[in-house]
Amino acid sequence: MKMENKELLTVKEASRLLKINEKKVYALVKQGRLPGTKATGKWLFPRGELEEYIRRMALGSLRKSFWESLAQKKVILVCGSDDPVIAMAQGLFHGVEPDLLLFSTSVGSLEGLRMLGDGFCTAATCHLFDHEAGDFTFPFLGEYFHDPQEVVVINLFHRNIGFASRGVAVSSFKDALGMDLRFVNRQRGSGIRALVDHLLEEEAVDPARLTGYDTEVCTHFDAVRRVVDGSADFAVASEFVAAQSRLPFTRIFEERFDLVVKRDDFFDRHVQAFVEFIRSEPFKNLVRTLRGYSERDTGRVMYPRQDGSRPPRHDTLSPH
Repeated sequence: MKMENKELLTVKEASRLLKINEKKVYALVKQGRLPGTKATGKWLFPRGELEEYIRRMALGSLRKSFWESLAQKKVILVCGSDDPVIAMAQGLFHGVEPDLLLFSTSVGSLEGLRMLGDGFCTAATCHLFDHEAGDFTFPFLGEYFHDPQEVVVINLFHRNIGFASRGVAVSSFKDALGMDLRFVNRQRGSGIRALVDHLLEEEAVDPARLTGYDTEVCTHFDAVRRVVDGSADFAVASEFVAAQSRLPFTRIFEERFDLVVKRDDFFDRHVQAFVEFIRSEPFKNLVRTLRGYSERDTGRVMYPRQDGSRPPRHDTLSPH
């Protein structure tokens, strides 16, 4: 059992441990910021508590440095939809821009847009598709931004999304019901969850009949892992992630995966460095070498579709 350090230090010894002068020690203890006790007219300080104070101060300095870097826009926070390319790009970007850090979190497309609208991140990733409008991302901006013109949408890549299954190929939810297969779903607000709900409605399948519909995970890898370990029989995931586990894959469609940035921030030099990185050959080469991806629009500023065209129905899509 670890013994608590009860050693008591004088003011001089405490000042040496804390690397501050004795006057500063007196000032801190009078402010109640240092643990100490007065005995026979002299201040004494428990070494263990002083060491804990040093650890707290070091952690506080680290946090302060991080938030100052964030305030200075040296940290680029990307929130929204999940994709392995984002994680792969973090180290690659830092290698190109060593003074900048890229962090990402998989919270779902809708939550990413909300966080961007509220000013909690630098950019959002989104692949939401409006089947009525026949367009990605743009139909959803009005809910989180007073004027959709206040954001810039940049394409990161296109990717294949489909059914990843164990043992037998799945081409529809009706097929899965007929085979009594267990499903693993994605979290509410994610683009994959929106696609799943659309397909179920299109196929006239009641979600309550689908075993596992209420089982939620937050990433493609989590969904595929559930299939691989046998806790589920199929999921909707990207072709790349399914291929990593050598699972049968039936394509549903190819979707556009976008980065959304506030227009006021778009020309910030750090954001521009990230945009230029997206347009660079190293990033495009990363995308093109991964199975199920296309870099044909990577780095392009996107605009709402004007032709009113609609995507093909799910039942006309061929396996890939």
